[in-house]
Amino acid sequence: MANVVFHIGAHKTGTTYLQSLFHLNRDRLAQDGIHYPYIGPNTAHHVLAAVWQTMPDVPKAFFKANTPEDLWQDLIERYADAPGTLFLSAENFSRFYPEPVDMAALAERLSSFEDVKIVYTMRAQAELIQSLWLQLAKSGHPQAIYAYVRKALEQRRSFGIRIDHNAIYDTLLQGFAPSQIHLLDYDQIRRAPGGIGGSFLTLLGSSLTVDMLDAPPPDEANISPDPLAYWIACQIVRQGLPPAHLVHAATDILSTKGGPTSLLARHEYAKFSTRYAPANALLAERVQEWQPGFTFQEPGIPDDLLYREEISQMQWIDLAAAAYALDGTATASPERGSRIHKTLKWFKSNGT
Repeated sequence: MANVVFHIGAHKTGTTYLQSLFHLNRDRLAQDGIHYPYIGPNTAHHVLAAVWQTMPDVPKAFFKANTPEDLWQDLIERYADAPGTLFLSAENFSRFYPEPVDMAALAERLSSFEDVKIVYTMRAQAELIQSLWLQLAKSGHPQAIYAYVRKALEQRRSFGIRIDHNAIYDTLLQGFAPSQIHLLDYDQIRRAPGGIGGSFLTLLGSSLTVDMLDAPPPDEANISPDPLAYWIACQIVRQGLPPAHLVHAATDILSTKGGPTSLLARHEYAKFSTRYAPANALLAERVQEWQPGFTFQEPGIPDDLLYREEISQMQWIDLAAAAYALDGTATASPERGSRIHKTLKWFKSNGT
């Protein structure tokens, strides 16, 4: 009988890159005993959650006999008694609102496999929350940052995604034994040899390394732009997606000192760390019996991190100039100078 490893996210932990990598190399992986099936309509396996979650973008004709149950039946018939490991990846299985996956029912569907492993990747909440904001913004739904951050702190979620990793773990325990759940630290695996792809190949017991596989196109990696620059660009355009050249201009202006940026204000960043660091450490302790040596540590905060409320006066002036497609060093006419002044005033009142 085969084994199954089901990777359920979390969102914004390199999932798109990993899914693209495995999809592109599925024939080579199959030769190594790792089966990453194509079941459409994308490179991941989100559609398997259609048993529990509404998916208006997936036509009913996609499912055999117009039911998602047949997808599961087909997978079980093809792989449960085959040698090797079935690897599935779909981060929507870790969503809990408005339609959570029934973990007991999921465990029942996977019970035909000899060994079952559920893999969940943890990411520091201060980083996770701004990456989730970016994902919403890139989808055309930027959120008012103040209300978004406040709600995330109060409700411990970003829309339908829990940011409390203990809550995710407790949900998984409703269907799976602790020995079947495997946690990963996002910051550790992305810095490991071979990065995220290499870490999962090792987890799957593969003899392959990332450099033996074809790399997915860069546009399939879903790499987030500079968070603070993208937020500013969204404020400038107000409606629709900001043009790439505006995002690049804002990125260049904010990176004049060469340091990274944060979408959060300094006190907001500190609140996430204070609230979740003890809980994250507790979860690491909870899994020691089944995953000895697992650690989760928040990445160190760079000394030169630029927070949202700490943009300098000169940077605001350059941002205002960029908003009107002006060179910040150019001499503006009185009329254009007045518009820059108004934009600068707006930025200073809305950005801190």
